[in-house]
Amino acid sequence: MTPYQVVIKRIVSPDGKIVAEAKSVAAASGDNQSEISQSVSVHVSSGNNSCRSFSTSSSTSYAK
Repeated sequence: MTPYQVVIKRIVSPDGKIVAEAKSVAAASGDNQSEISQSVSVHVSSGNNSCRSFSTSSSTSYAK
């Protein structure tokens, strides 16, 4: 089983609409969980049904 963590943060307007959402997923894998990968995505909404999205991912390994 791969250990992982998901973090979601939202900015909500006073009328209850989600204005922005950021999601981060980090996972450990490999021998002794020595490889870490993370992806981050951001979604921003504004009036008139327009929105912007951004995502990135990276991975690294290290010796224990």
